[in-house]
Amino acid sequence: MISSKAISTFRKKLKLFLFILFLPLSLFASEARVAYIAESGSYSSMLEDALSLLSGEITAEKTIDAYWAEREKRAEIAREEEVSSLRVSENFTSLEALESAEEIERDELYSSIVSPSFSDEERAFLLSGDEDAFSYLMMRKDLSILIAASLEEDGLMSNSSVLVNGEPVYENLFVSSDEESEFISLVSALLPFFKDENAVIVRVNVPGIVSVAIDGEVVSPVRSWVVLDRGEHDFRFTSPIYETADMRISVDDGIVIEPELVEKPGSPLFISTLPYDSEIYYQGMKLDSHFIDEADVPFQLTLVRDGFKTLTVQSRLPMTKIDLQLRPEWMDSVNTIEKAKDRFYTNLLSTMISFGCFVAAQSLSGIYTDAGLSPAVTLMAGVSVVGLVELIDSMFGYYQAARLGI
Repeated sequence: MISSKAISTFRKKLKLFLFILFLPLSLFASEARVAYIAESGSYSSMLEDALSLLSGEITAEKTIDAYWAEREKRAEIAREEEVSSLRVSENFTSLEALESAEEIERDELYSSIVSPSFSDEERAFLLSGDEDAFSYLMMRKDLSILIAASLEEDGLMSNSSVLVNGEPVYENLFVSSDEESEFISLVSALLPFFKDENAVIVRVNVPGIVSVAIDGEVVSPVRSWVVLDRGEHDFRFTSPIYETADMRISVDDGIVIEPELVEKPGSPLFISTLPYDSEIYYQGMKLDSHFIDEADVPFQLTLVRDGFKTLTVQSRLPMTKIDLQLRPEWMDSVNTIEKAKDRFYTNLLSTMISFGCFVAAQSLSGIYTDAGLSPAVTLMAGVSVVGLVELIDSMFGYYQAARLGI
């Protein structure tokens, strides 16, 4: 299951992609701002996917007319205010120029997804389908299309409903295990607000590593779907694994595009390993050398050697050389070096203390010759020698763990 963090990351990347996509378009085309709200996170994700599939040039006449009617209305109000101001100031030259100015010319209309903030009260009004709330918020947020989607969860089945600009356009029993059908139904319900009747939803069944270009433009199918005008289109499928395939296809309702892709022949592959004498397994078969005459993709390589952790790698891309390095087993035990270091420092401390006691006992024995401290001096000397031997051993143990991995 996809985590909420992954979904959030995908949304951010999607919005960034759409911003980059529409930035150059905004220099010479008008922008229809589209916003949505949804109670459910999963349904919100489906809404974003549907809008990204429908994004681009708007050809739906109803939306275009509504967009320009609103813009012309606002322009007329601003013009009347300016005319009144010029008359009050008796600036007749500017007034004459303003009255002779041409009306707004319509140009291409593109959609862009925006994320205005709504209060809890505003969201409640929108989700309830209040038309006045839709009209008010669309004008205040400068929106062309506002979508509200609610999802009443009830076990495995939920009642989903969608409103666009205050008008109910979709209601369905949503089975949580069948998101694909819900997604297509949702796209079909929103399609008339973005594309005209000539548009059709087309499924493209290709592996994820295959790039799809339609009429010379590379596209990124959303959930393996694209929206096209009915009629003939040129398709090109390219991939590092498959031979390039060109097809001219006439698309209509219900069509599924599933090209026959031919795998490219395998290429020679050299496997560089460290250690060099590691055992190499290609697709589960042991190799006698570091060369493969024809390495078909995708392929799997496994490296094995005593004292090192087994390494398995997979590649979906053809290559002529691959570098693999095994990791010593001791490096997987994070406590090995720490234990050796602790032992070395402990012995160092105990040796310093024992030698200090030996020096002190010997000094006292020289001062108080009649005290009978000789046995104590002998004992301290023995302890100091044993500690010194242990210190030297732990020092070499620390060196071997840190430098040699033993």
